[in-house]
Amino acid sequence: MDMLKFYQFVERIRKEQEKRWKGRLAIEVQHVKKNNGVLVTSLVGKKPGDKEGIMFYLDSYYDAYQEGMELEQLSENIYDMFNTYEKPDFPLENLGDFEQVKDKIFYKMVNYDKNLEMLKEVPHVPYLDLALTFHVLVGRDEKGQSICPVSHKDRMKWGQDIGTLYELAKENTPNLFPVSLCSMGWFMESVLKDSQEKCGWPGLDKFLSYKINSPLYILSNQCGIYGAAAVLYEDVLKNFAFMEESNLVLLPSSIHEFLLLPYKNIADTFNIDKTKEMAEQVRKEEEAV
Repeated sequence: MDMLKFYQFVERIRKEQEKRWKGRLAIEVQHVKKNNGVLVTSLVGKKPGDKEGIMFYLDSYYDAYQEGMELEQLSENIYDMFNTYEKPDFPLENLGDFEQVKDKIFYKMVNYDKNLEMLKEVPHVPYLDLALTFHVLVGRDEKGQSICPVSHKDRMKWGQDIGTLYELAKENTPNLFPVSLCSMGWFMESVLKDSQEKCGWPGLDKFLSYKINSPLYILSNQCGIYGAAAVLYEDVLKNFAFMEESNLVLLPSSIHEFLLLPYKNIADTFNIDKTKEMAEQVRKEEEAV
């Protein structure tokens, strides 16, 4: 995919945020002249009836995009930041009280190299070629959930080190976001059946009578977001490998899930190049949705 020009990037981010917020926040683009005379482009979110809103400068986000950060991750970051403004069930002042938030701190997993600029601003833990960042689950209801990223300023205000945040998140994340593990075939059948119910699809029943066979399994959480971190849940991989009586190949698909490929004889059943191509294709298809 060709690199988006700045105006295309701005419009893409604006539309994505409008789609996510569905009118709960009015999203608009503004051009702001800073004290040094530099004109910057910002994305503003306002609650209905409010004169003031929350603003994020998009120039730095575009720099991160040019350096390789994925649009999906950028949009997730902006969405999370807008969530700190909405907070229907968790007063803003409570975020400064560590006792109020310590049971709501969780981690999510991101690509390290593609998020270097963002990682400068937040406490994190490197993990292989990935990184764990910390967040507070602000609220959750039938409309979705509100999440606030933890900054260095938050951590220092709480008087906590990164190790403490990690230990809390290690315990909280599986409880706040319970694990989900299913076969790729089962998942695809479920998606197709759901599409048939919503749109109708003549002949789908006959198609589904032929089982969709895939060696892959999808590891995520029951919310379906930030589920890649489930790969770190205690004994999840161990128990699955024991059940399959097999070793496992781990394929990071997105921040939302890992793909698991059981194999018993690597020489006969495993081709690393083809498997990488398959994981990359899954990631591209997700971005296109």
